Amino acid sequence: MEKLQKFMLNHPYISVAAIMPFMLVFVIGLFSILINIILPIMIAFWLAGWVYTAIVGRPIRQYYRQPFWYTHYE
Repeated sequence: MEKLQKFMLNHPYISVAAIMPFMLVFVIGLFSILINIILPIMIAFWLAGWVYTAIVGRPIRQYYRQPFWYTHYE
């Protein structure tokens, strides 16, 4: 381990170049999860709330005043 640390300290550009592809794969994976799974779920939930308020007949202002409309405010 000491040899690796010493090499990395002596050659920072080579070390960063070796680490960068792994971090790139990690970041691409994270963004693909965010963009392909989490963002569509959030948009679908938001649109479902709008459709719900339109069907039930509640004013849209209430939806903005109480963003968590599915919980009871007391």
